[in-house]
Amino acid sequence: MDISQLHRIEYEASPDVVVNVPGVVRLLGEHTVDADGMYLGLPYDRSMSVAMSARRDSSLRFFASDLNERKRTNLGNLKYKREDRWANYVKGALAAYLEGRPGAKGLNVSISGDIPQGLGLGSANALLCASVKAAATLSGASLDPAALEQTAAEVMKHYFERPARSAEYSASLRAEASSLLIVDAYDGRCERLDASFSKAILLLSDSKVPRPPVDDELRSRVQNCAKALATLGGGARGLRGYTIEDLDEFMGRMPEYVRRHATFFIEELQRIKDARESILKKDLPSLSRILNKSQAGLRNHYELSCPEIDWLVKRAIEIDGVLTSRMVGKGFGGCTLTILYEEALPEYRKRLEEYERIFGFRPVVWEIKPWQGPNTNAD
Repeated sequence: MDISQLHRIEYEASPDVVVNVPGVVRLLGEHTVDADGMYLGLPYDRSMSVAMSARRDSSLRFFASDLNERKRTNLGNLKYKREDRWANYVKGALAAYLEGRPGAKGLNVSISGDIPQGLGLGSANALLCASVKAAATLSGASLDPAALEQTAAEVMKHYFERPARSAEYSASLRAEASSLLIVDAYDGRCERLDASFSKAILLLSDSKVPRPPVDDELRSRVQNCAKALATLGGGARGLRGYTIEDLDEFMGRMPEYVRRHATFFIEELQRIKDARESILKKDLPSLSRILNKSQAGLRNHYELSCPEIDWLVKRAIEIDGVLTSRMVGKGFGGCTLTILYEEALPEYRKRLEEYERIFGFRPVVWEIKPWQGPNTNAD
């Protein structure tokens, strides 16, 4: 049952707008955005949908069909509430477009999606982006992607009180069928590339490793990149204006852990540039080697991997027919993305069984494919 049907059953009214936004796997650059870096994102075939219809009063009704949960409030009470959890993303978007607007009416809202949550696979971003786009559509605001991205970032900063950049939402809001996107957090530029993986299969494997809070660890690495930049002499373009050779010249003048983290940042940006060339040439083996190098950098330089992820990656790339395996998400657990050919699947599944015997975690695996759209329907 699609979200329009769910909405009609819940509210006895057809939605005025339906927005569908995909999850995004960041193949490269996930950890460079906060330091004005860039990332290579793959919108994939799991998504979050938001449907809205107008009411005659000022009430706001929210229905999360997957959770079978309902929330309610009104236009005069759009404040963040911790207990509202998923509804806060919708409330924040509505506050951005409707709060204080004369004559604004209430809304019925339904949400539904199949993006795995809490794994860095874009579920929260997709919900926020879908809510922002739906609210903008109903209010007659600009649907220019840059404007929507900026609104999403403002909602996150002012409503959730969390730092955010508009680039975080670009791959979700600019997704098109069978596309990869290179998003530059420095100047907001986006480049769309063809997502051609030939006959290869893309598997996400959830390691099921319980993850500690990682925000402080991630923040410390961004701070270390800033320390490295200050030691190098600064510059408007940040660390991206320097090379590994520049870092080597300052060896001994900055702590080794600072140099390691800065090394990952500089090398990761170069890997994205190299990946662009591989994608343009449809050279999947070359792209896979770049992803393998990025995983090594996450482990050795940025220090965000963990023994379970290292084991999954190492054992995967030992298999004939596996092209690459890399951690995706924030780190210290979560998922690996493995690109392989069909003949490698049986052996890959055997390795997962071995992983469960050794570590005690039963991984969950699912296949993903590039996003095919569409993402908006307004009546």
